[in-house]
Amino acid sequence: MARAKLAWADRPAAEFETSPAMSILVSVQRAGLPLRHDCGGKAQCGTCRVRLVSGRLSPMGERERLRLAAVSAGDGVRLACQARPGSDVELEAVMPLVRDSDAAQLKG
Repeated sequence: MARAKLAWADRPAAEFETSPAMSILVSVQRAGLPLRHDCGGKAQCGTCRVRLVSGRLSPMGERERLRLAAVSAGDGVRLACQARPGSDVELEAVMPLVRDSDAAQLKG
């Protein structure tokens, strides 16, 4: 098992266990932590983007590469639904937890 640390812009970072056998997104979900994934983890939306701060992740596949190109992701950005840890990792969530339209509805 590997250790992962995930930071969000609006909440304290959390640590959790992960494994090369599962994606970062699945590991986050198993730990009971939030990470936006509007398409359900199918590499179709790009909302589960994370920035790799330290450590190694699995090589990027073509599906992930195409989605990241479509959303103009920067260097070190990966899809949590596609990336698997290759070591202990430290990550930052790129997207807010709620959509702008959902946030507007919550404000009333």
